[in-house]
Amino acid sequence: MEKQLIKPFLTVANYRFMEQQTDKIIRALATTKDKNVILAVRGIVKSELIDSFTWSDEEEKIVQSLIDINDRAEGEVFLEQLKTYIIPFKAVETSKLKSLFKKEKKLKLPNLEEIDFQQISYLAWDDPGKLRRYLVMEQDKGFKALKGTFKLPATQGICALCNQHTEVVRLTTSVKGEVPGTFTKHYNYVCADSQLCNQHVTDIEKVSAFFDRVTK
Repeated sequence: MEKQLIKPFLTVANYRFMEQQTDKIIRALATTKDKNVILAVRGIVKSELIDSFTWSDEEEKIVQSLIDINDRAEGEVFLEQLKTYIIPFKAVETSKLKSLFKKEKKLKLPNLEEIDFQQISYLAWDDPGKLRRYLVMEQDKGFKALKGTFKLPATQGICALCNQHTEVVRLTTSVKGEVPGTFTKHYNYVCADSQLCNQHVTDIEKVSAFFDRVTK
């Protein structure tokens, strides 16, 4: 993959999508010698790349080199080089998190120093003692926050955030209703492990839609 003097242009979710597409080609190469089958898989991946995003000419040249990968080693090199084009989740400070959840008494905060913001599409952490989960995503150059309670034990299901079949917990969130003193509750199944969920997110718009849906 040729290096280009261009700014980072991939969200973390875009990168995860590229990982997914790279894996498609690597698995095809590992399971068949049929050139027509491999060519068909490359064609599907190319279509996914072109149809799913809008690229500049320079960006398209970078991502399309994925299509010509010939083995796992080349795939790993491609993905490693691609990391230089990731736009990380906006760094957030403890004081900002406190302001986002200012009504929360004894807010349990995550250790931000342990978080790799280049690896997450949204920020999430749990307060196991209260069975409470806090979620933060970027929106309109700022942040949007959401909190809810989750119910154990985990079960198998589809996560409302990453849309993968995995271990999930039921997350209950609530927002103020139109009538004073009333609340609307939302129930959704989300990954039991929010870190694993972040590895599965390939479409940030679905995460944004989830936040919009449960905060109305």
